[in-house]
Amino acid sequence: MASDAATFVPMRSDNALQHLLMANPVAHAPADHLFETKAWLERRDAAGWFRVVLDDSGGIAGFVQIAEIHHKNRFGWLGIALLSAARGKGLALRVLAETERVAKDELGLRKLLLQLRADNLAALRLYDRAGWHRVGCLRAHYDDGVTLHDALVFEKLLEST
Repeated sequence: MASDAATFVPMRSDNALQHLLMANPVAHAPADHLFETKAWLERRDAAGWFRVVLDDSGGIAGFVQIAEIHHKNRFGWLGIALLSAARGKGLALRVLAETERVAKDELGLRKLLLQLRADNLAALRLYDRAGWHRVGCLRAHYDDGVTLHDALVFEKLLEST
């Protein structure tokens, strides 16, 4: 997984994308980007279920993760991010469906949750198409350093799929 770090440096270095993902980008000297990205990948892999997403030609297109897995109550928090070149091709919907299957069949989860910025229209369309349900809004939840953004909370029950 650390061998994939160079591919993710542009994504991790894109502050606008990091803010859209409600991440907290940290300024690094260019020489530190690869080291920081390797450490980030190792943290993701240790914190739950994390997979690199490949495009149709086998190139790295992004990542998907299920974090904060609660085994007793059988839920986890979903995150998906695709490189800009991989967006708009239906890949996110396919990745989402496969991740839901893995969450249910392999991880034994009954529900996935996610948070997204209320102004992330592409993600809103994706989760609407995939049958996710909005269950709440966290007002002024994410601070990008300039603006406080609302975060929407979504869930999907996997037992009924």
